Amino acid sequence: MPERTVDPLDRKIIAALIVDGRATWSTIAAALGEAERTVARRGSRLLETGMVEVRGMADPHRTADSDPFIVHGRCRPDSTLTAAVALAHRPESVTVYVLSGPQHCYADIWAPRRRQSRLFLQEMATPSGFLQMDISPVLEYIRTLHDWEPGILTPSQTSAIRRIPKTRWPQFTDPVVLDREDKALVRLVVENGRASFEELSRLVGISEQTVKRRLDKMRQSGLLTFRAVFDPALIGLPVAALLWIRARPSRVSAVAEALAGQPFLRYAAIIMGDYQIVADFRLPSKEALRALMLEAEWLEHVDRLESSLILETLKQSRVLASDLG
Repeated sequence: MPERTVDPLDRKIIAALIVDGRATWSTIAAALGEAERTVARRGSRLLETGMVEVRGMADPHRTADSDPFIVHGRCRPDSTLTAAVALAHRPESVTVYVLSGPQHCYADIWAPRRRQSRLFLQEMATPSGFLQMDISPVLEYIRTLHDWEPGILTPSQTSAIRRIPKTRWPQFTDPVVLDREDKALVRLVVENGRASFEELSRLVGISEQTVKRRLDKMRQSGLLTFRAVFDPALIGLPVAALLWIRARPSRVSAVAEALAGQPFLRYAAIIMGDYQIVADFRLPSKEALRALMLEAEWLEHVDRLESSLILETLKQSRVLASDLG
């Protein structure tokens, strides 16, 4: 995606959609202290041009009995993009990056339990371009995009926009069985997270009040979340880096706790494999990245740190980069 930026008001509108992708323009305008007409015009332009998309995401563990994995590996230089594109077009992938450094491809995969062996040992074993593929199960999330807030809004603005209290996502509780209407609602908001209650009512065949009640119930239970999908460079965070962290087992929790307080941390997970933690940072400059890698206090607990720049994002939150304007 091209490196572009938007003005301060557009940044605040994007930040508001991060807080609640379904917040009304009137709610956002009131929280920001701006005219509703201006916010509606600016926000609609961001959505209509594809600079920002809002998508619903159902908890894959509870709705599809799937487990999260990080897939990463080395590729032939002339085939790296081919291998990454193949991963991006797999329905199981959520996020796919092309990286600098020894690891060339990275993918966040939610693999259905009944197909994990076949998926990893057969379907994904020898995709074009891979020289080596490592599969690291995710043990715990330190932060997901559901929790990420880039620090653009004040706490009071965030509180005014967030209608549904934040819940842990995903929850890793028992799978649930959705009825026909809930399945239909989830499919529709996955494609368009800002579809109106009127449109959803018409397509599903239930009343608008019932649509609102069902969506609220799924959100309050943590089964469904809404994400604003966009290039972080738009809001002044053009430097994207992935850190692989190895620490002594007794210090992993301390590192995880310290990372959770980092303002530029977008995603982090405790994983199995050669490294215990993978962390996705979005920063305003290379200088900020240098400070993170050389001066952060949590580095005293780290035995080894491997880093890569994210050279290209092919997929995020299940949205292909080609679908973003």
